Amino acid sequence: MADPDKGFPDIGERLRAYRIASNRSVDDVAKKLGVSRAAVYRYEQGEVVKIETVQRLARLLRVPMTALLGIDIEFVSDGIVFFERIRQIESRAQSTVIVFGPIAYVLTSEEYDTILRRALSETYPAMSPAVERKLDGLLDSLRRRKQAFWDNRLSIVSISSVPEIERFLATGLVARTNVPEAISYERRTHAIREVRHIAAMLRHPPMGVQIGLLTEGLPVSGFQIIREHERTRVVNSPFRVVDIPNVRFGVASIIDMDHVVQMHEEMANDLWTSALTGAAAADILDEMALQQERTCSGP
Repeated sequence: MADPDKGFPDIGERLRAYRIASNRSVDDVAKKLGVSRAAVYRYEQGEVVKIETVQRLARLLRVPMTALLGIDIEFVSDGIVFFERIRQIESRAQSTVIVFGPIAYVLTSEEYDTILRRALSETYPAMSPAVERKLDGLLDSLRRRKQAFWDNRLSIVSISSVPEIERFLATGLVARTNVPEAISYERRTHAIREVRHIAAMLRHPPMGVQIGLLTEGLPVSGFQIIREHERTRVVNSPFRVVDIPNVRFGVASIIDMDHVVQMHEEMANDLWTSALTGAAAADILDEMALQQERTCSGP
């Protein structure tokens, strides 16, 4: 169970994440609550908040009060809130283990963000100024997360699998079927470059980066373990910003219960011992990319 004394900074972070996702400014929240802008900033910085204030904030942001309190298990049903929460938690972390998708987002190339923005737009039936702002906010949060990862040199273990990478190479970063052939070609050729980017990191791993490749599939949903100085959390999420993007549908959980953490750590250790690393894994990825390049036809 989390230390109760550490709950207030987390409430502030969750408040900020939900405020951003609801497209509300600090001024708007302050006006609705009848408090000063400075007071809202203090709330978001973790100042102790009365329970009545938490209740009012929850009603204003249209989230359950338990979502702001986040005791033991924090559930998140908004992908944009979820990725902002992960950025916040990782900013204090010492290490992380990611068992998910073809590659951890923070290890993707700079080009990846451009393609991701286009793919995320395809998950919405129609674009509007509000949707554009949501996606711009999400991409800003993701870029800050990636930049913080490299600036702080967070230690990371990323475990992916051959089936996941095969699927990524076959379709590229797409959110729906029957995309125009020109878009399909763009995404598949980008996937080839991205897989070669992963192979290069396997051959010459940056400090603190460990990548493992399984020849069999990963657990269906995947998971992440984030270790802070005195706290470890497990993240399970249907939200994705790799291969098949989804920030709209699902419920993610962020859990710091000791027995849950232990079970996931044991699973991650078992998967890591079965994974290929270094040049052996890089050779497989380079061969997969080469085969896909040979079969990838232009529009």
